[in-house]
Amino acid sequence: MEAEQFVGTYRGRGQEYVAADGTVTRVGASPAAARLVYASDGTVMVISTPADRPRLPSHVSGNDWSGATAAEKAAAADGVVAYAGRYEVQGDRVLHHVDVSFFPNWVGTTNVRVFQWNGNTLTLSTPPDAAGGFRRILWEKVT
Repeated sequence: MEAEQFVGTYRGRGQEYVAADGTVTRVGASPAAARLVYASDGTVMVISTPADRPRLPSHVSGNDWSGATAAEKAAAADGVVAYAGRYEVQGDRVLHHVDVSFFPNWVGTTNVRVFQWNGNTLTLSTPPDAAGGFRRILWEKVT
């Protein structure tokens, strides 16, 4: 598969955890509010937030959250995934080379995902964890 076939915008359609014994569990109570963008110049951008994330209290004004307490900021950030960088396709894998990330430990690393297409649905699977399970992240291409 060529990298150009990935180009587009995708909506998150949820995640599943597949245990080593094959048991599949839906991750999260409701699908996240998520977007994935593969640009023709080789840029990838991902942002995912919990769908049921509450708004900050009214004392936090407009688009300036400097008035929020540390606990309010932590609650707003909980469950957020956001990063960008370059992508490349190698066989059945797409590699996301992370240049900037909400999670600072990802900067300078590569997120490797096995991909699978089913119509307009792109499934990205993580490498196995220490217990032998992995996540399947489901994306629907916006047409």
